Amino acid sequence: MRISIEKAILDHYPETAIGYLVATVNVQKSDPFVETLKSQLGQFLKDQGLDPTQFTIHPSISVWREIYEQDFHVKAKTYRSSLEALVRRILTDKPIWNIWNIVDLYNCCSVLSLLPMGGYDLDKVSGDIQIRYAKEGETFLGLGERRPVVTQPDQVVYTDADRVICWLWNHKDAEETCITEETKRVLFFIDSFDKQKAQAALDLLAENLTKIGCISLKQGILDIHNVSEKLGI
Repeated sequence: MRISIEKAILDHYPETAIGYLVATVNVQKSDPFVETLKSQLGQFLKDQGLDPTQFTIHPSISVWREIYEQDFHVKAKTYRSSLEALVRRILTDKPIWNIWNIVDLYNCCSVLSLLPMGGYDLDKVSGDIQIRYAKEGETFLGLGERRPVVTQPDQVVYTDADRVICWLWNHKDAEETCITEETKRVLFFIDSFDKQKAQAALDLLAENLTKIGCISLKQGILDIHNVSEKLGI
């Protein structure tokens, strides 16, 4: 399998740094370590100066709102980055989603890094994964959705050989490649415009994965100097 990022995206966003990490996982409904992490997120966000009334102006949130509004031409109040969706829930005292230990863990790491993260079941992915601009008429069926949306050519998507697996860069993942209790291998992605922050987030994710019995196999960063990587899996 090869992962790559389209040159046109790097031309438009030259500071793009996409972290990736492959791991074998042990999916459980919950994990004590993850639950402890979740309990600390509210205080972490307060320590970072985020509050319920002004968190959208924080640079880690506002950068995505600007991209969604100005480049993707969707309303940021309706279509949020995955990071903003998480932060919003925590700051408004709603519980973070209880999905699976692996999903909950990378959501925690996303908040602690203030970077969007996603995870895909490698055994459900077809062929190579590309981060690119959507094609005219391409459709996307997101988690929990009954009807697909028609993507637009100015919107960044993650795709495999058969489908869009994430729409609006990191707004929502596809149902077909999501993590379930049968998942054995996961490919995680971290979206950033700062290579050092992407690397720190990768290190945090890898460290925390080991604490719940997972094994990190390979990690790296796609950027202007490394647009493609063969995973060898």
